[in-house]
Amino acid sequence: MTSTVGRVDLRRLAELQQVWGVSVDSLLYRCREIGLLSDQAAGRAWRRLAELRHQPGFATESVSRYPGEQPVMLRQAFELAAKETGLTVPDLAHELGWSVPRTEELLGLVHRRPVLRLVP
Repeated sequence: MTSTVGRVDLRRLAELQQVWGVSVDSLLYRCREIGLLSDQAAGRAWRRLAELRHQPGFATESVSRYPGEQPVMLRQAFELAAKETGLTVPDLAHELGWSVPRTEELLGLVHRRPVLRLVP
């Protein structure tokens, strides 16, 4: 991430952005926050980043293309409870105060494929 103390490899941060789905700005902020960069070095990096915004990998992107984390343990717990007690998704949604679609999404049960329907 940093080649020397206080010097930032913005290209490497852009690579990490693609892997983790976190903006270069956020990565710079975190580096400064945990002490990998001084305030002055972070300021220089943000100014350089502003100059690079038109280049691939540095433009601001929407987070919509990143699926986000899926809570695996919640699904495992649900599957165990469903097997042992007959818990259903609507029951779980009611207990948690969530909507059924949101509960299905967090359980990883939502299929984002289009639904085809025959129209007479």
